[in-house]
Amino acid sequence: MKQKRVAIVGAGATGLSAALWLHDHSDLQYDVYEASNQVGGKIVTYKDRGFVIEGGADSYLERKASMTHFIQRVGLGDSLVRNEVGQSYILKSGTLFPTPKNTVLGIPTDIDAFLETKLISDEGKRNLLKEYEKPRFAKPGEDVSAGAFFEYRLGKEMVDSLIEPLLGGIYGGNIYELSMKAIFPHFLQYEAEYGSLLKGVAATKSTSKHAKKQGMFLTVKSGLASVLEAAAEQLRPGSVHLNAAVERIDVLDDGAFTVFVNGTQKRYDAVIVTIPPQQAAKLFVEINPFSDIGSIEATSCATVAMIFPEGAVDNEHEGTGFVVARGGDETITACTWTDLKWPHTSPSRETLLRAYVGRPGEEAIVEANDQTIVNAVLADLQNIMAIRTRPTFYRVTRWKKAMPQYQVGHLQRIERFKKACAKHPGLYVTGAYFGGVGVPDCIDQGQACAKQLMNETT
Repeated sequence: MKQKRVAIVGAGATGLSAALWLHDHSDLQYDVYEASNQVGGKIVTYKDRGFVIEGGADSYLERKASMTHFIQRVGLGDSLVRNEVGQSYILKSGTLFPTPKNTVLGIPTDIDAFLETKLISDEGKRNLLKEYEKPRFAKPGEDVSAGAFFEYRLGKEMVDSLIEPLLGGIYGGNIYELSMKAIFPHFLQYEAEYGSLLKGVAATKSTSKHAKKQGMFLTVKSGLASVLEAAAEQLRPGSVHLNAAVERIDVLDDGAFTVFVNGTQKRYDAVIVTIPPQQAAKLFVEINPFSDIGSIEATSCATVAMIFPEGAVDNEHEGTGFVVARGGDETITACTWTDLKWPHTSPSRETLLRAYVGRPGEEAIVEANDQTIVNAVLADLQNIMAIRTRPTFYRVTRWKKAMPQYQVGHLQRIERFKKACAKHPGLYVTGAYFGGVGVPDCIDQGQACAKQLMNETT
């Protein structure tokens, strides 16, 4: 029997995890096509004088065990390192406030302890306490926006000062447009089951009091990009094609596919597409299953890593970094004190900071030149810490239209899209636009897609 062939479009976390799963669990022949000159997609790691600098994601939650398994599979398990525990902050009205403890994404699990915070005004706390008696916001089965849900249940000040800054770092979008059913279905369940979000998070919080306090995040000492580089090296020699932009994919009468790359064409029995749907839609001339999801919006942001000489930064706040509350004049949305949170990233006593710019509706800064962005970041940082000199090194990494927005109705759109794809056996489309934006989510989706493909083709 002729060996079946699979084309995988995109060598990011989703595409490489799909390829590695097929490599380990099937005898299917596969080719991975990547338009750029390197694997990794949105995961980029820079090295400079021993510093390890992430341009995109810098870590993942330890509870996302599939990522740890993937790292172990590619041979980097011994390089895993946990973040240092330290105080995080919220920047509000020019002041850094400690992030309240005993919260889940800003939602208090211990209301008595939360009432001690100075981040929220007395009026905001009174509005918060009204949550216990409020009727249900979302009707059974209804999708609502995260912003509207949290504002109704917890109050606007809670959203502006705590919920939105924390969620913005994950989803990079306007939470008044994001889908609760897509990103926080369990909070909807708490409201339905307990009649109160506060009661729900309190009832389901971890009860362990003896667990050793330690960081919740993991990464590898060589940087996250090294994980995907190692994954690519594990694949069949010659199967990963860089600088190989797929130009078109035709569906043949017998159900097979012709993939056009750099002026050549090859026949495949199945295709896994992991690039954004707006780009994927342009590859198909004869079919168009992307009508529902091609309009999914994406936001832009940039990371700004800066290295300062020893003693150049005087930061009186001990901790790991901060996020910025809504309504301020700052350009930055967050800043990580990287050398403190991740000591392995800095080989000397120099200071490594990583700031973030670009929020929904205020993304023009991402288009500015590097110097303008760095100046804007420094101006914001100098309002809360003493910086005596300019950085000796900086790196600006732009992510244009890179953060998919799971807007209200997202799950219904994805379901319609899946039904449209089902009309074309052998076509699989997956990635961050569908079932999760984090690196572990993409790993999971790539592996699940590979499993489905193998089950349906063997």
